[in-house]
Order: sequence, then structure tokens, then C-alpha cells
Amino acid sequence: MREIEIKLRVNNLDELEKKLTDAGLLISKEISQHDVVYSLNDPSIFTTPREGLLVMRIRNENGTAKVTLKRQRTHELDNDEYETKVEDGKIMHQILLALGWKPEVEVKKTRKKGKLGKYEVCLDNVEGLGTFMELEKMTDDANSDAESIRKELFEAVKPFRLTEKDEEKLGYDTQLFKLKKK
Repeated sequence: MREIEIKLRVNNLDELEKKLTDAGLLISKEISQHDVVYSLNDPSIFTTPREGLLVMRIRNENGTAKVTLKRQRTHELDNDEYETKVEDGKIMHQILLALGWKPEVEVKKTRKKGKLGKYEVCLDNVEGLGTFMELEKMTDDANSDAESIRKELFEAVKPFRLTEKDEEKLGYDTQLFKLKKK
């Protein structure tokens, strides 16, 4: 599956959530997520984005663990994504270590989800970074034009007074990695 998304900084998440629900969007209850992001002993994944780059993540979400492999496509927020639940996140951590993967960054956030037409909406409060809205499109088409999908996503958020000026082009993991290195 290919995930293409935009990430937008939001000053008032509660106000945006109200606008979205007034527009008919159903928003989930708050979810707590704790991610550990791994590299193949190569922290340059956060400083030198490139096509083909591999990142692993273990996500603990309200007591359930998932492992995700992301392979970067045209930019950091355009990835082939493979995800599955795992029975034991601690065992998965040990497996990744044994395979040479190194934990690089932890991301802790609360998230609410919803659907805006054919797009998934995430309203995030990220520890150490602030509040964001993500809008993403999942596609099976490996040849999708990421830039035209990004334009499509920006069109979908226009009614909520969000624009390219609000965009954050880096993933939460990259933002936190860069903060940690300062």
C-alpha cells in the first residue's frame, strides 16, 4: 500500500475538530500512541531523505502493538507502507535489534481519526512538537503521481482555512530527531 499525506500545523486543534464535525466528519475517541522508530544503524534517514530509504516502527496503541515498514518514495511523506499487528512488541523490539535495526527516536502522541471523503484525517497532539492535522490517501497504484495527490489533499482542506503555508514537510520522527540533536 502507498501512503501519500500532507501534515499541517494547527494552532487550535479543538476549533478545527469542531469545524470538521460541523462539516459532517465523524471523529474517533482519543487514541494514545507511542512509536519507536528504527534505522538500519543509519541515523542519516532523518537528515538525508531519499527514494528507497527503509524505516521500521513499532507502535503501541492503547495496548496493541503494530510493526510497520516504510519505504520512501518521492519525499518523506510519500511511502510504501506495510503494517501488521504483533503479539508482543517487546519481542519484536528484540527481533529488530538482532537483525541490526537500531532505535533512533520515540514519538508520543494522542490522536483522533476520521474520514473526509476518501481521505483519512488524523488530529494529533505530539509531545514536544505541538498540534497537527494529517490528511492522507492510501493507494494501491505504485505509479500514482504524488504531487497531484498532494494538490488534491490541499483542495480538501481549503474549506477549513488550511493552506500550503501551514504545511510541515517532515515526519514527527524527523522533527524530534532534529530537536534531539540540537
